[in-house]
Amino acid sequence: MFDRTQRQMTIAACLVALATAAGCHHEESAPPSSTSAPAPAPAASAAVIRLDQGWTAKEAEEFYYTPQGSELIPYAWFLAVELKDAETLFRDNEHMAKLGYITGAPDPTRNPDGLPVGFVQDIGTQPLLTAADDMAASAPHSTGPAGSAGGSTKWLGMTCAACHTGELRHGGETFRIDGGAAMVDHEMFVSELALALEATNKDDAKFTRFAKRVLGATYSPQTADALRKDLAAFTSSFKQAVARNAAPHPYGFARLDAFGAIFNQVVEVALAIPGNHGTSDAPVSFPFLWDAPALDWVQWNGSVDNPLGRNVGEVMGVYGNFTLDPVPPEKQFTSSVNLRNLHHMEEQLARLSAPKWPEQKFGAIDKAKADAGSKLFAQTCVKCHFVRDSSGSFPMTPPNKFGKQFIRTYMDPLATIRTDPMMVKNFGRMADPGVLRPLLPEQLKTAPKVPAALLLGIADNAVIKRALASLQPPATQEEILAMTGYRDPGGQPPNPIAYKARPLDGIWATAPYLHAGSVPNLYQLLLPAKDRVKSFHVGSRDFDPVDVGFSTSPSPGSFEFHTEGPDGKPIPGNSNAGHEGLNYTQIQEGGKTRDFTDAERRALIEYMKTLR
Repeated sequence: MFDRTQRQMTIAACLVALATAAGCHHEESAPPSSTSAPAPAPAASAAVIRLDQGWTAKEAEEFYYTPQGSELIPYAWFLAVELKDAETLFRDNEHMAKLGYITGAPDPTRNPDGLPVGFVQDIGTQPLLTAADDMAASAPHSTGPAGSAGGSTKWLGMTCAACHTGELRHGGETFRIDGGAAMVDHEMFVSELALALEATNKDDAKFTRFAKRVLGATYSPQTADALRKDLAAFTSSFKQAVARNAAPHPYGFARLDAFGAIFNQVVEVALAIPGNHGTSDAPVSFPFLWDAPALDWVQWNGSVDNPLGRNVGEVMGVYGNFTLDPVPPEKQFTSSVNLRNLHHMEEQLARLSAPKWPEQKFGAIDKAKADAGSKLFAQTCVKCHFVRDSSGSFPMTPPNKFGKQFIRTYMDPLATIRTDPMMVKNFGRMADPGVLRPLLPEQLKTAPKVPAALLLGIADNAVIKRALASLQPPATQEEILAMTGYRDPGGQPPNPIAYKARPLDGIWATAPYLHAGSVPNLYQLLLPAKDRVKSFHVGSRDFDPVDVGFSTSPSPGSFEFHTEGPDGKPIPGNSNAGHEGLNYTQIQEGGKTRDFTDAERRALIEYMKTLR
C-alpha cells in the first residue's frame, strides 16, 4: 500500500494501460498497403446496428483502424501464421471471433487485409534486426522484440478500439457500442499466438507454407532459412513476454491486468532488472470511454488526469517500442509513439456520447418505474455517481489556471467500497529505479526502491519530451497544451488507495460490473454480496434487457468465471464483495437500515437505462 511519501511522489501522468486508451490517426499518410499474396480473409460478420453516439461511420472506422505506434508482430507474419494444430490461418475470422474480437471487412483505405476491429498495420520506427543480431535486439533496456522478416518495418499493431468496442446481440440483431467494453480474451490471444509461432518454427511443412506466404516471389531455400532464424529468435522473445505476465488465474473475457503488464514492461524489461517483476494478478474490466476526456481523473483508481501521459503510456502498454537505455544518449527515451495521432483520437473521443437505450429493440422504459428509481438513486447512489442537472450539466471542478473545468468524479476509499483490493494494492508496488535514478526527486535518489508508479511517470514524461522534440512540423505551445488537455501540471491524484466512481451514462451497455468485472449484471450488483452468484459464464454477447447484462449460461467457447477457488477461499483479483451496505444495496428508512426490496432494485435498473 502507499504511505504518505509514496502518494506525494505519484505523478499524475504515470498510470496507463489498455484499459483507458485513446487511438490515433496518421496525418497525410498513404493508405496502408496489403502485404504480398495474403490469404483471403473470410467474409466479415453481418452488418450491425449502430446506436447514435455522435460519431459518423467514418469516424468509427478511424477509431478502429488508425495506427498509434504499436508493434506486436511483423505484419506479414500475422497474416501468414497458422493455428498451432491446424492449417487454418490464425487470423481467420472464425478464430478471432472465438477470442472475442469483432471481425472486420476488407477496406482499401483503412483495412486492406480485413483485420478485426482494433488491429492495424503500423509502420515501425526502425527496421527489425536479423537473427544474427538477436542478442543486441534483446539486450538490456530495449523493449523491441528480437528477429525480423528481412528488415521489414511493417508491424501488426493494436489500437484502443480492440478493447474498447463492444457489441450486444438481442432479437437476432447485433448492436455496436463504440467506446464500450470489449468481450475479448487478450490473454488467450497472445498465448495462442505464441503457441502458433512455436509450432510454425518446429514443423517443417507448416513453416514452408508460412514462408511462401511471407516471402512470395522472393521465396528460396536461402531466404526461407534466414526467415526461420528470425522466426526462432522472435518466438523466443514473444514467449518470454507472454510468460512474464501469465496470470495465476486466467482472466477470461472482458478483463485484463494492463497495469501489471505495463509495470513489468517498464520497470522489469526496459530497466533490465528481473527483480522488479510483479505478478499480474489484478485484472480489471475495460472501462467505457465516453465522457473520459472530460473527467477530472481517469483509471480505475483515479491516478491520471493528463490525457497525453495516459495515451502515450497506453501505447507503451500495447507493444509500443521505446528505450530507457542512456547509451547512446541520443537514443534514450526514443519511441514509436505517434503524438499527433493520439491527440486526434482524444479530440474525437470528446465527441463520443453514451448510447441511448433502444426502446424499440430492447423494450420500452417504464416511466413510472424509472421515476421511482430516480428518486431512490437521488437518495443513495448520487453521492458517488453524479448525474446531470436540469440544464444537462454534471457537477464540475472549479476552473483551473487555463480556465478549464472538468466533470467531477468521486474517489471511494477502499475501506469504504470494500471491493477487490488487488488493483490498488499492486499500484503501490516498489521497484529499483536503475538507470532512471538520476531523474528521481532529490530526496529519493538514495532509496533502494521507489514506487513503480513514479518510475512509470518519469519514463512516460521523458518519452513524451523526446517525442515532442522530434515532431515535424514542431508543435506550438498551444498544441502542446491541447495535447495535455489543458490540465494543471503537477496535479496530484486525490487518493490512489480508492476506486473512482464516475457518472453512469450508458452504464446499461457496459457489463460485467465492478472494477474487476466480477458481477455479471446490474441486478446482481444491487444484491447484498452474500447473495451474488459465485460463478457465471462470460463470453456471450447475448444481451439480457431485464437484469441488464450478458447471458451467463454456458455457451460454446465461454469462460466460467469463479470468485472463489475449489477450497471456498476468495480468488485474489476476482472478488465480487463490496459495493454494498447503506447507499449501495441498502437504504435508511425510519431510522433503520434495510436492504433494497426487489421492486426498488428493478426501479433503479429502469432509471439507469435512461442515463445518457
